[in-house]
Amino acid sequence: MSKSLLFVLAVALFLCFFRLGSVTLFDVDEAVFAQATKEMVASNNWITPTYDGENRYDKPILFYWLMAASYKIFGINEFGARFPSAVSAFLLSLAVYLFTKRVLGEQSAFYATIPLVLSPYFLVYSHAAVTDMTLTLLVTLSLFCFYISVTDEKGRPSAHPPLRKPDRYIYGFYAFSALAFLTKGLIGILFPFGIAIIYLAVAEGLSGIKKVFDPKGLALFTVISAPWYIAEFAINGREFFEQFIIKHHFKRYMDVISGHSGPVYYYFPVLIVGLMPWIFFLPGGVRRVFRRGLQAAAGRASLVSRSPLGLFTFIWSSFIFLFFSLATTKLPNYILPSVPAFSLLISSGMTGEEKWLRFENLSMAVVTALAGVASLISIKYLHQIGIFETGWVVAAALFLFGMTAVALFAFSSQKRFYGVLSVLMLAFLLLLSVKATPLASDYLQKTLYQYSLYAKQRLNDGEAIVTLGINNPSIVFYSGHRVVRAGNIRDLTPLLTQEKRVLIISTTKEIGMLQGLGFTLLQKDDKYALLERQ
Repeated sequence: MSKSLLFVLAVALFLCFFRLGSVTLFDVDEAVFAQATKEMVASNNWITPTYDGENRYDKPILFYWLMAASYKIFGINEFGARFPSAVSAFLLSLAVYLFTKRVLGEQSAFYATIPLVLSPYFLVYSHAAVTDMTLTLLVTLSLFCFYISVTDEKGRPSAHPPLRKPDRYIYGFYAFSALAFLTKGLIGILFPFGIAIIYLAVAEGLSGIKKVFDPKGLALFTVISAPWYIAEFAINGREFFEQFIIKHHFKRYMDVISGHSGPVYYYFPVLIVGLMPWIFFLPGGVRRVFRRGLQAAAGRASLVSRSPLGLFTFIWSSFIFLFFSLATTKLPNYILPSVPAFSLLISSGMTGEEKWLRFENLSMAVVTALAGVASLISIKYLHQIGIFETGWVVAAALFLFGMTAVALFAFSSQKRFYGVLSVLMLAFLLLLSVKATPLASDYLQKTLYQYSLYAKQRLNDGEAIVTLGINNPSIVFYSGHRVVRAGNIRDLTPLLTQEKRVLIISTTKEIGMLQGLGFTLLQKDDKYALLERQ
């Protein structure tokens, strides 16, 4: 094993599992996946996930199965819930390294993997009990297999007929696409097949598209993915179709779901923050792709023959980025499957011309300096919302200013200091993990966690918690009790006629009204209140 591979794997392994179960699950997505899988394990219903006793059709089944297997090994806890994402992230880093080494060599593999691993995106979603890192791994493996299947051993477009060596990789393309389809639905088909078709259309014309469609591959895809969909449709029929296909695919794309909207440029700042500081080498990588295209045109050669991987990763990253930029519902995690492609483009920029690198380093210096100043300014606002432990913010600003200094020195000396930049970024990510994440957990989840534990101790089996005006799945997970969600005071009326204890969690603005209805205030903070009515 080479030293560069050993270093990459060690850093990736450490970041993936460091403090993996150290903080409570975050609302909404982490907690709802964890609770749905908890119910799956308890009920032994391995076909239809449920949340709080009701069928949940948001996502297909594979991620629930992975989390359930993790629960069986590590127990039903935060570590067990997040373990599949951590493993997926580690395997993703390994896949990016080995693929890039095969196509471009060891140095390029190192440069492609470091921006992926040492990024906020990697840290956050390797520690998140949601589908996105697993989906990213499967889409990436599918597209890597596709690329190998249509190129020769040196990564150039292959002229040999389908199914000759190395076209056996086309079956990997179908298998991993099927698993992606079982992880997040139609995205698992659209991304691998859409990107593959566009690449072949550009590289070989419309006649080349037929390479994507292999009868045996299609059969393999069907064998892997169809059984669960058939079983689910047989059990839940129209409800499954309307909720899973119509609501969580088409309506999610065309309409705003759960208030998650954003402008068309939403993902530009998201990408800058998620791939900081490496994102500043992206323009150089894209420039190299198209510059080689111009050189190829001048020399009567094709862009594909001069920069096949560059073209492929540009299509891959652009397809996903534009697809979600045009969607109505937007969340930062949606474009995660494009990050491996962006990392490969970034690696090309990191090894580019000195003149262009100077511009990139200057851009990095300006933005990291501004980010450092913004961090120091944010201390005032953190105090206003009740977060007084802000020494870590000063430390984060110092790391950002350190990146500024490295970028300026690289700009003036025309040398490359990726090793120093990597160390600073690793320290920055560890600071976020050790300080920022626990503080965020305490600020967002601590009160609800404490109220949930109170309910767990106080309520008898079969009794439910009532929530008024809030929807926080962590309450269900940590209390172990069913939650009755009341949107307004009218929804409480049926509960008030019952002669039994009612435990309610609400926002603090509802305290006066609830006390007027006979509830006793037990605890409160700035956001939430716990009340009881005997």
